[in-house]
Amino acid sequence: MTVTRCVEVALTIPDNEAETALATLRRLGVELAQLRRADLYRVELNPAQEDAVIATLRDLETIYNPNKHSLRVRADRKPQAGELWVEELHGESRSSAAAARAGQVRIAGRLLPGVTRIERFTAWRMLENGGEAAGPEVVARAAQTLLCNPAFQKATVR
Repeated sequence: MTVTRCVEVALTIPDNEAETALATLRRLGVELAQLRRADLYRVELNPAQEDAVIATLRDLETIYNPNKHSLRVRADRKPQAGELWVEELHGESRSSAAAARAGQVRIAGRLLPGVTRIERFTAWRMLENGGEAAGPEVVARAAQTLLCNPAFQKATVR
């Protein structure tokens, strides 16, 4: 039996990419007060190895640097209100599918024991004035105008 966990890695320092995207969205007529970005990993794993997997992610310098990132396990497994998850459409290779079936899932070259699947998303959180989550129309417009290129990305909303 496996469980699914979502691990969010977000910058604790100013995020120039999110600030640039926010300025561009405003120029395109999408009104937002704030735009936040995080890397999100949706992991299917053996519950007995959850702590070890989280520790491995914390040890991977290409994913998490404690000097500039926060890492948390989210309770939700799907986008929340005002949130858009974007994933690359690159298709799973036969070798990576076979490796997953054999329990050989790797990230950044490191083996993740007990993991049967891992997916990476860019999570965009959109906030309106007052800190409320942006409405579904605003999220859809932001995705269509800038945050997701349907030629090679897929957007998931609430």
